[in-house]
Amino acid sequence: MPQLRFRNFSSLAFLQSVDKQRFLAPLLAGHAEYFARNGIDVTKLGEDDDSDLRLMQVFTQPDEEMPAELLEVLYMLDDMADETGHDDILDEAERTGTDLSGLDDDLPPGDFAIAVFFRHPRILRVCHERTACQKVKKFHEHQSRDDRRFSLAAARAKVAELEQTLSPWFDARKRSPVCEIYVYPDEDEIRFQVTHGRPFRTEGSLTKRHQRSRVAYRPQKHDMVIYDTRTGILKINAQTAAERGAYCRAFGQVMFSDPDYFPEGQPYSLEALRTSGGTLAIVEGMDNICLSELWIARDDDQRMMQILKARDLLGIIADGGAVDIHSGSLVRACFNIKYSQGGRARKLEVRPPNVAEYDRDRDGSVAEAFLQANGFMVTQVRHAGSGPVLGSA
Repeated sequence: MPQLRFRNFSSLAFLQSVDKQRFLAPLLAGHAEYFARNGIDVTKLGEDDDSDLRLMQVFTQPDEEMPAELLEVLYMLDDMADETGHDDILDEAERTGTDLSGLDDDLPPGDFAIAVFFRHPRILRVCHERTACQKVKKFHEHQSRDDRRFSLAAARAKVAELEQTLSPWFDARKRSPVCEIYVYPDEDEIRFQVTHGRPFRTEGSLTKRHQRSRVAYRPQKHDMVIYDTRTGILKINAQTAAERGAYCRAFGQVMFSDPDYFPEGQPYSLEALRTSGGTLAIVEGMDNICLSELWIARDDDQRMMQILKARDLLGIIADGGAVDIHSGSLVRACFNIKYSQGGRARKLEVRPPNVAEYDRDRDGSVAEAFLQANGFMVTQVRHAGSGPVLGSA
């Protein structure tokens, strides 16, 4: 059984905070037999240490009999049972016009998430999918072939066709035919979360009688595909290069009738570092920036890779002579950026031709503005109205 890593349901403090009779007992009632086999009567859960400790043991040390439906619900609620999840739920309810006025105004985040799940499960699922998407930081990016763009309306109209196109590919590669796509907007981006199976997996395990056994299961995988409506770039987070290629072909074929519409391109380049004189433009939303790491592939028969690290390489480059960045290929750069919103400096890493890694949830727009202002982004932002938009009506 794969190890569970709940943030909240594995916390004794969280379990003590949840109202057992109003929320937790009804949530677990559909799996009463499973809990009974583990010595817990969900109809008699109390606000006592014994109930909390027994529940925590089940949630942190599951056996191979834990129902898959229970796991799915617990994972979803675990992500939404904090203050951030509380605000996300309220925002989604406001966006969709869902009335939450019948809920107690003084519910803590854990009880609130369960209460909303009982009445409006779709809101919880949408918020959870969005939370899962925002955890992804590394994408491979592919330029579009021309200036055509597609809209959110076109994307939603083509979801079923995208699923039907990708399903045979996953099935042929022993990942099962399951392919489910959830699409939603995020400012100038259209985001697609793709759920599919991974290759079958087995793990050694121990039964309740301490006998050796083997658990066989097919893990789920959640990939993320982002389409930037300004640049036409398709950003992909997936497990393998083959999967990324499949997404490029499927999105090109379905959205533009051209499987080669998103070829391997070069959205990013570090060549501007050679001519910057050791200075970089600071954009709005940033306080300061340091170049902490630079990789240079030397043009020699030894294929030498020079890795330069310092607190701030920009000053060394500005002095000249100490670091030669004018020969060889600049293949990786790491910047430490102090953002105006506060907190510690966060890393932005660029690896040409098509990888930029940063916290897209917190720093996306500022990081992108920095990349453009300093010439690291080859593809320029398209102004509204400069190209045809599919499905814009």
